[in-house]
Amino acid sequence: MDRHDVARDRTVPNLSDYESVLRSIQQPTLVVAIDSDILYPPVEQQELANLIPNAQLAWLKSTHGHDAFLIDIAALNEILISFQQSLDFPAS
Repeated sequence: MDRHDVARDRTVPNLSDYESVLRSIQQPTLVVAIDSDILYPPVEQQELANLIPNAQLAWLKSTHGHDAFLIDIAALNEILISFQQSLDFPAS
C-alpha cells in the first residue's frame, strides 16, 4: 500500500530503502497473495517474495479480493498450516 513503507524513518545505514529492508529479513517468511486483490496486487506480493530471502509465496484463489483473508478462512488456514509444517512447527 502506498502509505506503508517499511523503510520510512529508518536511520540504519544501508537500510534506507524498502528493498534493502526486505533483503535484510532473515526469518523464513510466508507471503500470501490473493489473486483478486486490488489493494495489494499479486504483482506486489511477488515482488515481496522475490526480495525477502527464504520467502515462500502462496496463492489464495478467491473472488473476494482483499477481504479473502477474512472470508476464505479455511483456505488460508491450509496455507498457514502447510507453512508451519515446512518449518517443523507443530500445527495447533
